Amino acid sequence: MTCAVGAPGTLGESAMARWGRLAVQRRAAGYTQEQLAALMDVDRTTVHRWEKGTATPQPWQMPKLARLLKVSAAELRSLLPGGSDAVGGPAAVPEKGDGRAQAANQFSRGEQEVTPVRSPLAQVSGLVVDWLSISSPTEATALVLPVTESDLGAAEGMLDLFRQLDHTHGARQYQRQVSSYIDNELEALLRRPVADESVARRRAGLTAGFCELAGYQAVDTGNPDQAQAYYRRALTLTAVTNDQAYSAYLVAVNLGHLALHCGEPETALRWAASAQAAAGTAASPATRAAITAVVARANARMRREAEATELIIQAEKLLDTVDHQDEPTWIRYFNHAYLADEVAHCLHDLGRAPAARSQLAEALSGVGEDRVRRRAIDAALLAATWLRTRDLDRACAAGRDAVAYAARTGSGRCVERVAGVLADLRVHVDYAPARELCEFARAVLPEADDMAVKLLGGS
Repeated sequence: MTCAVGAPGTLGESAMARWGRLAVQRRAAGYTQEQLAALMDVDRTTVHRWEKGTATPQPWQMPKLARLLKVSAAELRSLLPGGSDAVGGPAAVPEKGDGRAQAANQFSRGEQEVTPVRSPLAQVSGLVVDWLSISSPTEATALVLPVTESDLGAAEGMLDLFRQLDHTHGARQYQRQVSSYIDNELEALLRRPVADESVARRRAGLTAGFCELAGYQAVDTGNPDQAQAYYRRALTLTAVTNDQAYSAYLVAVNLGHLALHCGEPETALRWAASAQAAAGTAASPATRAAITAVVARANARMRREAEATELIIQAEKLLDTVDHQDEPTWIRYFNHAYLADEVAHCLHDLGRAPAARSQLAEALSGVGEDRVRRRAIDAALLAATWLRTRDLDRACAAGRDAVAYAARTGSGRCVERVAGVLADLRVHVDYAPARELCEFARAVLPEADDMAVKLLGGS
């Protein structure tokens, strides 16, 4: 049997065509399914079901959905599968055999028959059917209670705590807790309603911050694929917050450093330069300095000394204008000590060991003792610069510091940096300080010693 297809917006149009029209309107409004779901305080699969026609928005959701999609209420009803007759009533709930689900189904059918779409009771009826559709009172409470300032404040406090623990101990010890917090507490927070869009934006920004941290931890534990997944989600969430500066930071600093870590400076340069252009002068000075430093790092890795030097000068000038109290919280860490670390890596890649050591002295003097991972990485780089100029005593002294710091962290990157130093020192194993350093590493950081052996082709 064939069905005639009427004009757009009529009941003769196929449900599949209407599904396509709703999705097209969503894309025209500038949203992905995930972004629209975040603003509507529903799961992405709910938006998918709306577009597919297996569910319809609740009555109280219609005005907000129409506003987000930039259409009138009548136009929105015509976009939904089934046309205006299908809109406004709660979707039927499958009967699961328990009294609550059956009551929800019966209530839903009754409301569709007797409650007008514009009835003042429509909002209440939708809340009731949602309550009936949930398997336990605990879940119902979590769904209907709006997100409060204290909820967001508590989650922001947890993010600050996890960041501090990550700086101090590295990713390995707390990566599981961060992932668990995202999968449980934050996902529950994302499912709850919000009072207004400002709260939705703050919540999305908070979740993006957690995803950025989780991505950074994945890099630190040697899982670049997982890092990309977290960074991708963070970028998606920044579209909800409309924070162009933070988006540019994620692309340049997080993804750019990931590309450098994976040995792809050309990719890092392309991403960081694009983010630099997108951020423009609207981003804060510290944000622009951090992005510029990554562009410099990529150029230095590609041995473009003139370009890297000019970019370093630009970053230093930008940082000189910074008032950290005026900076976004996520970039306040980036001070002259952190820039000195970036510059030291540039100079080391360019073969300028003495200049790199000068920058490392500034970097280490400006970083607190609690930043154990940063100190371990910089100490390993310092050892590498001394090895480059064949000063074995100082190389071994810096290497011992690197091993001691790295042994206090759960950082895979620290292990890699220390392993590189140990591998270079193996050729000097007859020299007592080098031999003693290798023995010290074998005792307190055996994974670095094992990696050094593998780097030299051992088993």
